[in-house]
Amino acid sequence: MINASLLNGNNPPSLRAQIRAAERTLLYRQQRVGVSTATLVRNIHREVTAPLTLLLAGGIGFILGELTRRQTTPSTGAAGKLPTTKATPLTTGLNLMTSIHKLYTALPIAWMLKSFHQ
Repeated sequence: MINASLLNGNNPPSLRAQIRAAERTLLYRQQRVGVSTATLVRNIHREVTAPLTLLLAGGIGFILGELTRRQTTPSTGAAGKLPTTKATPLTTGLNLMTSIHKLYTALPIAWMLKSFHQ
């Protein structure tokens, strides 16, 4: 395209003026990014610290803690014996995956409750 200054017969802006305009544009965009970042962080902080979100996270943490807790072996007369049924990592992983699937199916209910109360 033909520059508007060439059509009007004016001198094109000097290199120094073009550099200053580019610096102003860059500074303006950097400020906009800073403001957008601060807004995003504020919104995320508000969502994460909402009471229902904290309650949901605590519940999920409790359930995962209960699911991954080590089973204690009975110590009555079994000092040198190994337990007969030992959970393999595969069965533990499968049990964890089914529990996570059940928890994942229950999450939309909690999200609906959260949006209903807002």
